[in-house]
Amino acid sequence: SLTRPLRTEFKENSMPSKALQAHLASKTPSGVYWLKDHDSIKDLDTAAKAAKLAFYHLEGAKIEGKEQFLNHASVVLHFPSDCGKNWDAFYDCLTDMEWAPAAGYVIYFDHTDAFAEHHESELETVIELFQDAVDYWDEEGKPLLVLLSGKHAPEDIEKL
Repeated sequence: SLTRPLRTEFKENSMPSKALQAHLASKTPSGVYWLKDHDSIKDLDTAAKAAKLAFYHLEGAKIEGKEQFLNHASVVLHFPSDCGKNWDAFYDCLTDMEWAPAAGYVIYFDHTDAFAEHHESELETVIELFQDAVDYWDEEGKPLLVLLSGKHAPEDIEKL
């Protein structure tokens, strides 16, 4: 894991939740977390940019399954056009990101409820892949912070 803390400055008029601010300011931001409070996309983007991290928003309101998730993620994360539409290709692209050089990455996947309701096991796969990617980027010395939100938090994900 990363040993250096991330110090971040936030604008007073654009603040993410206090829990997220404290997390970003006090320790390495890497990990997969459930947001208890919904922050605005703009506030999260501002916080990520202040930390010199690339920000990506996966809007999950209409994602009900694997194919929809992979298509949406491919577009939002700007995956190369030759990226396959399967879990292995998703992970490979997520751990490459050479087309999006940054000090690190923040991915916000909100409204996970439809996915959880229709294909809970596939959402669990996505979360596992995100956790594996966090480990990969930690070894590379870059933070990957994945934030999830929705009505029902998985029990095994730390809440912010």
